[in-house]
Amino acid sequence: MGRIKSLQIEGFKKFSKIVVADFNDHMNVFVGENEAGKSTILEAIKIVLNQQYKTADKAVLIDLFNTDLVKNFKDNSTIDTLPYIYIELHLELDHKDKDSEYFWGENHMGKEGAFGIIFECRFNKDIGSELAKDINEGKIPYEYYNLSWTTFGGHPYYLVKRPFNFLVINSSSNDTNSSFNYFNRSLFTNRYDESTRLNVKHKFREGLATAFSNAQLEDIDDKRKFGISDKKILLESVISVYEDLIPLENKGSGMESLIKTQIALDKQKSKLDVILMEEPENHLSYQTMNKMLDEISIRQNESQIIITTHSNLIASRLNLKSVQWIADNKVVSLKDIDDDTADFFVRADNNNFLQLLLSKKVILVEGASEAILIPQIYHMVTQRTLESDGISIISCGGITYNRYLNVAVDDEKRIAVLTDNDGDQDKITDTTTFNQTSINRRVFMPNCVNNWTWEVCLYNLNTALFTQRIAVDAKSKYLYNKKDWGKVLGKMLNNKVDVAFDLADNDVTFEIPQYVKDAIKWLNE
Repeated sequence: MGRIKSLQIEGFKKFSKIVVADFNDHMNVFVGENEAGKSTILEAIKIVLNQQYKTADKAVLIDLFNTDLVKNFKDNSTIDTLPYIYIELHLELDHKDKDSEYFWGENHMGKEGAFGIIFECRFNKDIGSELAKDINEGKIPYEYYNLSWTTFGGHPYYLVKRPFNFLVINSSSNDTNSSFNYFNRSLFTNRYDESTRLNVKHKFREGLATAFSNAQLEDIDDKRKFGISDKKILLESVISVYEDLIPLENKGSGMESLIKTQIALDKQKSKLDVILMEEPENHLSYQTMNKMLDEISIRQNESQIIITTHSNLIASRLNLKSVQWIADNKVVSLKDIDDDTADFFVRADNNNFLQLLLSKKVILVEGASEAILIPQIYHMVTQRTLESDGISIISCGGITYNRYLNVAVDDEKRIAVLTDNDGDQDKITDTTTFNQTSINRRVFMPNCVNNWTWEVCLYNLNTALFTQRIAVDAKSKYLYNKKDWGKVLGKMLNNKVDVAFDLADNDVTFEIPQYVKDAIKWLNE
């Protein structure tokens, strides 16, 4: 099976330079903030393999050049500082495969024998030398740029010699007709060999001409009549995929994505080696997305799949070890996450893995009541909001915070954990030891076993206020863990979310536990 091995990009859109060092053999899930460059990576692959923009007007380069390279040229306008695009795609092929040696060579950055293709977009100095004056004035002569595709062997790359079968499924595109036409054409090309395709296209033209003739349309005059032009008869432009006599494009956007995925993943029929999927979650209901994830999970080892997504569900369900995280013009693979943690998040549908990965600073809390009140408490302490300071709050929701710390691959990101001591002195001691050796990971909890949980801490600091504010039923005992904690604290322990909402909704000013203040201070140091 052919596959993509690595990718290097220079001067293209988001990236002045970036290297995706090692694609996984089968599943690759690219995640990142908006504008991080997920789609740019897929587009770079398409440019190389599909020769995208080969026949486009050179004006398209205005939107393709990296803005930093353009700015650098504007600041120092010379022929040598003109912006350029360089994309190097390393491939994994079998020397025994047909045409594989065509892609083998040393004509790439690494200068060692490898399979691959290079796309370059550079100013043609030979025909544009007379433009020196315009260039020195900061003008980019787009019309004088050359776009070239060559193999590592130094040969021109042609689509007829493509290294393997591949397909792009783009659910984020607003151009439905274009999306369908591309999918249908690509599937038709990959599914059938050239001899079969030519035979079908020939029969199609003959049949269409015969059908038109049988319509017996009246001649225009003695010398002129309507007929079918072979140049306009393109089977690929009208071909469509049907399911149960219904064209795929009439199935609705969500079902369209699911069916496209099902077809593409069946390698025995689709013949696809590499499948690119851009934001497959678009237009999908929760149920349909789960069906798609089941399809991908079952067949993910049959092809190499490269996905971009904003979906937490997709990133975790397809295994965190498959995730490629894009941030600050670099790609970080999560393949070294331990198997136990990865398997845990596959099963844990209700998690905030992506929020942790994409946030600049994080507060991890144990439950919903803390998550409800911390934003208000943060404002009380700092007179600022969590959002303005770039801090996210994540409720672990029953998942131990250690699971989240295991997937926090960015060592520079500060993560504060707010947790209970559960009345366990050893837990307090262990936390103190951990904090002494950890730089950007800190665990904060009450330092007294009597303040064993969040609600108890708040109650002990605000007994008079809460006794006045929190309504209780005189007939209820409010037992918690079979113990009577008094009516007010008992209600707080048994109705954690309701009490938290009441305190937040009324914007009540109350005393804040010291360990929470310490966490807020540490995050802002």
